[in-house]
Amino acid sequence: MSIQLVCSNGQVVAAGGVAKLIAEHRRSIAKLERLGKRAMEAEGTDAILLGQRLDAVIAEEAALRRRAAIAPVTTIAEMKMKASYFQRLTAHDWCEVDVDDFRALLGSFAKLQS
Repeated sequence: MSIQLVCSNGQVVAAGGVAKLIAEHRRSIAKLERLGKRAMEAEGTDAILLGQRLDAVIAEEAALRRRAAIAPVTTIAEMKMKASYFQRLTAHDWCEVDVDDFRALLGSFAKLQS
């Protein structure tokens, strides 16, 4: 099933670029949360294996967050979407956004062609 955006005029538009990256990052955060809960309850060798998997998922989440930050925006709507998403990330402590991600985010906004 593809992700779709519904515009204010009611038309359904297939999601591309920025929206797909944000959706991938949201899935990554959900996976990280589920795995983190399991790792907190695990003991012995299960805890070691889950800890290794958790490290891999954390790295994956950071890479997806960076890709979302770097992704070029082509419209004001995409810019608003990215700004809103990163604001929610920081406001709700869903993940730790580092300074380089913010620089990449602002750089993507500066490249918007009017």
